Amino acid sequence: MAQANRPLLTLASLTLAGGLRYPSALGHLVRTAAVSAYLANVLELADAEQQQIYCVAPVHDVGKLGIPDAVLLKPAALTEDEHDIMRRHSSIGADLLAGSPEPVLQLAASVARHHHEHFDGSGYPAGLAGEAVPLAARIVAVADAFDAMMEPRVYRKGMKEHDALGALAERSGIYFDPSLVDVFLRHVPGVRRARAATDALLAKYGEVSAVGRFFGGPEPVPAFFRHLQALV
Repeated sequence: MAQANRPLLTLASLTLAGGLRYPSALGHLVRTAAVSAYLANVLELADAEQQQIYCVAPVHDVGKLGIPDAVLLKPAALTEDEHDIMRRHSSIGADLLAGSPEPVLQLAASVARHHHEHFDGSGYPAGLAGEAVPLAARIVAVADAFDAMMEPRVYRKGMKEHDALGALAERSGIYFDPSLVDVFLRHVPGVRRARAATDALLAKYGEVSAVGRFFGGPEPVPAFFRHLQALV
């Protein structure tokens, strides 16, 4: 990547690092980012804001680099103490990304810290509620949860799409911003297209090259970002 894109090189490197933590992790990270960017476009956010959300969403879980394998990869439900350890990933990720004057890295730190806040204030780490949760974090929270529910884990099967959509609706206004859940549910065909496009990118180029293409290399605007915008 060109020197002007050093923040994106940082984000790409952290995305690849995060993708090593468990099988299918990288696919989850990039699909979450693609759906987040798609939702940002449906919301008609400014182009620059859409692109920032696209670039920072893949590192929302980078703090899991600091979670022990015995907890992160446990092939069974976590104990309450283990849940406490897992919850630390949001603060760890924010701390990893903090301190940069670059706006995109500042946003990445904010999303890493707050993507597990709940709309009703019951989330972590700060217990923020409603619109006090940064918009980018609220968007990523919906996209992240949907993809995570559909992914199989060592201790459970992945949900069917219908069940994952039902779970989003059930938690609307509790975990998730109800206006964002409404947008998501009204644009499910577009969400499917964004997810399918991401899976095709990964299948065609392999994980490492696909991440490079996702972030655009020396391109001022990643071609894949424009492709996702065209799906609306």
